[in-house]
Order: sequence, then structure tokens, then C-alpha cells
Amino acid sequence: MIRSQQAVHPKFRVQISRNVRQQALVPLPAADAQQLALIIGYQAMALINRDLTRAFTPCEEEAERRLTQFRMTQH
Repeated sequence: MIRSQQAVHPKFRVQISRNVRQQALVPLPAADAQQLALIIGYQAMALINRDLTRAFTPCEEEAERRLTQFRMTQH
């Protein structure tokens, strides 16, 4: 039976440096602007992915422990 635990609600925060914000305001050729937008997007997703990993790793570890215990009892 799964024991109840208080849910942990992760907080997602994205921080963009002042230099990056200023660079985003400078007119750039289309290719450079697109590349900068991709870089900023990947940086933001990296932070979000890190927070998601922190939030869900304990759940995955518990599921793996329970699955291992179940498999041991079946043999």
C-alpha cells in the first residue's frame, strides 16, 4: 500500500542575466536573432528540466525499489 505523503510543489524559476536581456533588445540580423532566441530558450528549458528532475527523482527511486522488491518475491 502506498503511504501518503504531503505533496511537494516545485517552484520553477527562470533567471536571465542582464547581458542576455540587453542583447535581446539590440537589433540583429535575422539569423543571429534566431540563434540568440534558441540559446535563451535552451537555457530556460535547462533550468526547468533541472527542477523537474529534482521533483520526480524521489518518486522514480521509490517505484524502482518497489518493483525490485516485487520481482524478488516472484522468484
